[in-house]
Amino acid sequence: MISIIVLGHGHFASGIQYALNQIIGEQENMAFIDFPESKSPAQLKDEILTALTQLDHGDGVLFCCDILGGSPFRTASLIAQELPISEVITGTNLQMLIECAMEKDELPFAELVELAIHSGKQGIVKLSEELTQSKSHNTTQEDDGI
Repeated sequence: MISIIVLGHGHFASGIQYALNQIIGEQENMAFIDFPESKSPAQLKDEILTALTQLDHGDGVLFCCDILGGSPFRTASLIAQELPISEVITGTNLQMLIECAMEKDELPFAELVELAIHSGKQGIVKLSEELTQSKSHNTTQEDDGI
């Protein structure tokens, strides 16, 4: 199976876990690890290693971090180098995690990583551009007689 470990500053991980559970229900083979001010990088590393012992990650581990260069990212990066199949991504958002959680048991690891990046980017939109595209699409349909 593929495991997903979500990491972030403050209560990022537990907050996104709460939202994920509300939308698609509790997910198996995922861990959510917060990095509050009171936790040291060594403690964070220990929590990640503990999570790995509890997850089935024979087909890979996808680490989803909040920001590039932060302690969660750096710690996950060091651990990932020791794993046979892993990837660390940053910029984690809810849309990304929903799609990955729903597909992690169906896709090969490399495809899941690409899905994470694609869906994460796709989930970032500007309303005014979406409305403009929608109006343009509707006008085109009317012009074609559809």
